[in-house]
Amino acid sequence: MPTYREFREQVRRRKRKRAMRRALLFVVVVAAVMAAAYGVIRLTGGLPWAGESGSTAQSGSTAQSTTQSQTTPESESIPQSESTSQPAASLTAQDGAAAWDTMQPLTKTLDQTINSPDFRLLAVPENGQVDMKYFDRTAILGDSVSQGWNVFGTSDMKEHAFVCAYKNIGPSQVVNNEVADPGDGSGREPEAIFDTIINSNPKRLYILLGTNALVRNDDAAEQSYLAYYSQMLDKFREALGSEVAIYVQSVTPVRPGVSQPGLYRERIQRVNNELAKMAVEKGCYFINLHDVLADENGDLRADLAAADGVHLNASAYPLVRDYLTTHTVYNPENPYLEGSPYYKAAE
Repeated sequence: MPTYREFREQVRRRKRKRAMRRALLFVVVVAAVMAAAYGVIRLTGGLPWAGESGSTAQSGSTAQSTTQSQTTPESESIPQSESTSQPAASLTAQDGAAAWDTMQPLTKTLDQTINSPDFRLLAVPENGQVDMKYFDRTAILGDSVSQGWNVFGTSDMKEHAFVCAYKNIGPSQVVNNEVADPGDGSGREPEAIFDTIINSNPKRLYILLGTNALVRNDDAAEQSYLAYYSQMLDKFREALGSEVAIYVQSVTPVRPGVSQPGLYRERIQRVNNELAKMAVEKGCYFINLHDVLADENGDLRADLAAADGVHLNASAYPLVRDYLTTHTVYNPENPYLEGSPYYKAAE
């Protein structure tokens, strides 16, 4: 029978063993938690697992990029994860390699139908800012609102873009290839509208039409405008090809109580909803100029309105220019300015 001292020694040994088992269990639990956290960070951060070589990951990405380039034509697209206020994203692709954690163009793969659209939600979001030389291969088609690019000296857009703006025209005149006068500041004679655009061989086409076609306040005029607009986009797409990016700009807002009965806030917003829907369904891009031109009520800002409350004054065009340079769809060939999210991708 053990003595009292031996008994106490046995008790102490058992306590030490229990303490060691608890400590070992604690270490195992902590290690498991850290391993799980490591896995989550690697998955969400897009970093390679321990032991993987950078060359293996890069070669896999290169193979994926090669496969995609054989099956998907290059086109300008909206990055899937872009939003109006986006943080600077991390660029990890090398030499154009595609990767799941890298900003890449989004290619349309399925036909889509949009019901009950809101043009603000379908518009091109704020993106990396491009240099003005982006517009060197750009045609701008519009009415008297777009003539301001040529008339006012407050913007250098006409030094880069090919401005085709004509008074009192709408989509029907473009579809029918009517002859129109490009007006003051253009330095050109009357010309066939559609042919002039096609012959300029643009890389991008910006369209702003609607002020004249919507002057009449009846449903027939509105439906005719939308029908001709749809035909016009189809005609441009057929003639220019899928490589040319077509931007549909929203009908600009007007001041309250203008003398033109068909130009009022609710109607303009309704038409812009239809234009945004049409643009997306036809593989074009919608530009929401209301972001920069409208006040809190959705009307044309008083400080940007001409005397008639419909057209823009000289102060508006630099703002629109800056808005257009920050609302383009992603393309690695775009001349992004330093500090823009995509600047390194363009080098």
